[in-house]
Amino acid sequence: MAAGAETDEPIKLPRIAAVDVARGVALIGMVAYHLTWDLAHFGLVAPSLPFEPATRILSHTVASAFLALVGVSLALAHPRGLNAPAFWRRLAIVAGAAALVTAASYVIDPAEPILFGILHCIAVASLIGALFVAAPFWAPLLIGAMAVVEPLVFSNEVFNTPALLWLGLGTVSPATLDWRPLLPWGGAVLIGLGLARAALPRLAQWRLSAWRPAGAPGGALVFAGRHSLAIYLIHQPILFGFLSLVVATGVFAERQARETYLAACPAACAAHGGDAQICAKACVCVVKRAGAAGLSLDAAERAKDSDTRQQLRDIVETCSLEAR
Repeated sequence: MAAGAETDEPIKLPRIAAVDVARGVALIGMVAYHLTWDLAHFGLVAPSLPFEPATRILSHTVASAFLALVGVSLALAHPRGLNAPAFWRRLAIVAGAAALVTAASYVIDPAEPILFGILHCIAVASLIGALFVAAPFWAPLLIGAMAVVEPLVFSNEVFNTPALLWLGLGTVSPATLDWRPLLPWGGAVLIGLGLARAALPRLAQWRLSAWRPAGAPGGALVFAGRHSLAIYLIHQPILFGFLSLVVATGVFAERQARETYLAACPAACAAHGGDAQICAKACVCVVKRAGAAGLSLDAAERAKDSDTRQQLRDIVETCSLEAR
C-alpha cells in the first residue's frame, strides 16, 4: 500500500531512535541558550550575551530543529492518514503546556509575557500539518517554503494588532521572553513533514532507521528526546533554582568584587601620585593576599567594624611596599 493511502486502521511506525537522539541534541542546545539568559538575569555574565550574534544563531538553529522534528514526528505517527484520537490527545497536551508557559511568564515577568512562543507555534503548526499528513510529500514542502519566505517579502502594519501579530506579518515584534510567530517558524514544521513523507516509502530499508546509540550518553539522548516536552517545562525552574543557590553562596559576588577592584584600583592609585606599573602590581597583590587570608573584598569594603577595615588597609600597605 502506498504511504499516502488511507486505511480503516491507522498504523504507527516503530519509534526511530535517531529522531529521539536529534531531539535530545536540540534539547542540549536549548538548555545552553536559556542558560545565557539566566546567567545574564543574575548578573553573572554581560547582559548582552543572549543577544550576541553567535547566541542568536544558536537560538534560531535549535528552534528550527525542534520545529522540523515536530513535522517529522507527524509523518511517522500518521503514515497512512491522520490517527485522530492520537493527534488530538497530543495536541491537547502541547496546547496545555503552552498555556502553562504563558501563565508562568505572567508571574515571572508580567512586562514580557510569552503569548506565542515555540509551544504555541508547535500547536498551531501541528493543526495545519494535520491537513497534509496524507498529502503528496511536495505539498507540505511547498507550503512550508512559502511560509518561511513570506515574512521576508511582505509585512504590513495591519498585522501589528494583538489579534494578528502572532501570524508574523507585522512590522514590530512584541516585548516577550519567547517569540516564534507562525510565519516563518511554522514553515519548519511543514518542511520537516514533507521531507519525512518523502522518505516514508524507503524508510524501512535505511540503516539509520534501525540504528540504536550505544552507551549511557546515547541512552540519555534517547530518553531526553522521548520526554522533550517534560524537560522543556522543568529545565528553567531547575536552572533558576540552581543559579539562585549559587548566587546565595556569594562566590560570584566575590569574583565580581575582585574584578571591580582590579578595574578601579590602578586608576585610583595613580590619582594619588603612584607609578602606573607599581600601582598595577600592588592591586594584583591586594587581590591575591586578600584571597589567601580569606578576606572578602566585597565585605571588607562595606564593613563597618574597624578590624576588618584595618586588615584590608594592612594588606594594601604591604602590597604597596612589595610592588616598589
